[in-house]
Amino acid sequence: MVSLTAPYVSGFLAFREVPFLLELVQQLREKEPGLMPQVLLVDGNGVLHHRGFGVACHLGVLTDLPCVGVAKKLLQVDGLENNALHKEKLSGACMEQLLNKNLLS
Repeated sequence: MVSLTAPYVSGFLAFREVPFLLELVQQLREKEPGLMPQVLLVDGNGVLHHRGFGVACHLGVLTDLPCVGVAKKLLQVDGLENNALHKEKLSGACMEQLLNKNLLS
């Protein structure tokens, strides 16, 4: 169980949660290196954060692991729209990237 002392501030989730996530990854790396994941799925935005660097980016830089932000909501970002057509295009683009990198077959 983790006790959070910092308040939730919209747009600054990384400063509240990354220290605990980083500690967990470091403990896993030390105690069970054979169980280290190749990629982390993070509950929050990555590059689609409105400042371009969300919790997934922070964790990826600090752990040296690829991290994918899996946010509950698509934030409003320059050039992106939060509507069904955009979500369809984004989903297609992500699938194309995974196929091109042989991460999905």
